[in-house]
Amino acid sequence: MKERTVLVTGASSGIGKEIARLLARRGDFPVLVARRAEPLRELTEELGTGAAYPCDVTDGESVQALVEEVKQTRGRIDVLINNAGYGFFGGALDIPMSDYEGMLQTNYLGAVRMTRAVIPHMLEAGGGRIVNIASVAGLTGSPNLAAYSASKFALIGFSESLDLEYAPVIRVGVLCPGPVQTPFFRGEDPSRFFPAPIAKRLLDPKTVARHAIGLIDRPRVLVVPRTFAPALVFRVLFPRIYRKIAKKLYDQHFQRQKSGDPVAESSSTTIEKMK
Repeated sequence: MKERTVLVTGASSGIGKEIARLLARRGDFPVLVARRAEPLRELTEELGTGAAYPCDVTDGESVQALVEEVKQTRGRIDVLINNAGYGFFGGALDIPMSDYEGMLQTNYLGAVRMTRAVIPHMLEAGGGRIVNIASVAGLTGSPNLAAYSASKFALIGFSESLDLEYAPVIRVGVLCPGPVQTPFFRGEDPSRFFPAPIAKRLLDPKTVARHAIGLIDRPRVLVVPRTFAPALVFRVLFPRIYRKIAKKLYDQHFQRQKSGDPVAESSSTTIEKMK
């Protein structure tokens, strides 16, 4: 297999970092993108390959300049993995408008900017692959995740539309993980929404990274873990019943939290990534 140039955003930690490691092991050339320069430099030294490009995906001019530089130095961009993102827990009216805008700018529009900059080069080269890291929160809404869910719903819709427009020349896959053990959500979940059983079953970022790499060769909408899939299918087939059940479970958990139930309290573990 020939060496592919793979551009990865959000590569300084978590899922992006594990994706970079897997790419290096496969013999690909990872182009690592994140806002912080030092973690990227350290990662390229660890990998012994690749290139680091500090860049803020919310800055359109910087994104365009980055893509042009990679094209000039590498000749082509074979794969784009849009992984940059962050989120906050909080009620729909509790989260400041600035955080709504910030999550949309990074989680959704950051991917759009990078994609729009890369696609012309992929078309010129005769094809390419795009993998967008979304979330199960982008497939079904959850209390205290309105702002984050909205950004991921947008990313999934963009991904599916893009694949229909450009397939088979450019294929687009989208990965929708459940909660992951990564430094993502900033600070403790103030609502303590997640039940303890979920908090104890966070996905390993290495597992998520492995699935992301798999989407390069087999693009599709993929939910991880698959145990989430039946509930999502049930939601589509029986939306009213699903909403009633989800609302009842949330209300029960909220009441336990108010009463000081230790099971509810134990879910105060920091949930780092909802993907």
